Amino acid sequence: MKNLSAALRQAGHEHNVLSHPTLGIAGHRQISDLFDMRREIETLVFVCGPIVQADQLADLLTVHRNARKIAVGVSVISGHQDIAARFDAILARDGLPRPSFDLAILRSEPCAVPPTGKRLKAGLCFRGDQQDYGAGMTEWLRAERLLSQLAEAFGLETEPIDTVLRPGNEAAKIERQFETVDLILTTRLHGSLYGLSKGKPVIAIDQVRGMGKVKPILDRIGWPLAYSIEEANETSLADQMRRTLAEWPVEALTSSQTTILHLSSKARADAVALIAQAR
Repeated sequence: MKNLSAALRQAGHEHNVLSHPTLGIAGHRQISDLFDMRREIETLVFVCGPIVQADQLADLLTVHRNARKIAVGVSVISGHQDIAARFDAILARDGLPRPSFDLAILRSEPCAVPPTGKRLKAGLCFRGDQQDYGAGMTEWLRAERLLSQLAEAFGLETEPIDTVLRPGNEAAKIERQFETVDLILTTRLHGSLYGLSKGKPVIAIDQVRGMGKVKPILDRIGWPLAYSIEEANETSLADQMRRTLAEWPVEALTSSQTTILHLSSKARADAVALIAQAR
């Protein structure tokens, strides 16, 4: 959202960024009840996250029935087409025939190879269950167990990282956590993309059966250390960890960072153009 807002302002499109007061985000127009703004909003832009049949999202779209409704940087999930159809336009990072990309990454940092003999610290960035994909479609417990056991087997120090903004887990704290670890073990898309942007090797498991968004998006940027839940197992993960520790994947990281920045920049530009068209 912050990246898109900056791109809109740079293009001369003034707007308000809305968030709930409990988040306490400086510079936002803090609104506890969006019903109060139903006569003010001409274009409503829903940024990031999945489009799913949820009461809060349905209420938001109903309250602003007269506004043009746009979604950008989102996931369109099978089984939730009815709520997606209520948007006038969607620029999706996944779930549509012609995907765009995620909007979260604006810059990258060089890969730093840890000094020999250092005990490495792994950031554990887990999604938990994902009921949005349907009951029983996510093997999140198995995925988290595989990655936790991988860290333990290689004697890694661990740091839990939660990428969801909430009071006490602000953006600055999340950023520091990614900076202080050496590598990332994750089941999250943003755990993967943000880890790579910070120059950290990522081993990711897409915990959704048949694959959700994690592996397909990492495949698009050419990052090789991503596994579907069907192919992930202790042996393959341990083999990959040994290769990573033996030869830090600087070249693969640098290449993936370049692709991330290119796709993110294009997605922001496309989002700005779509929003400007609505105005």
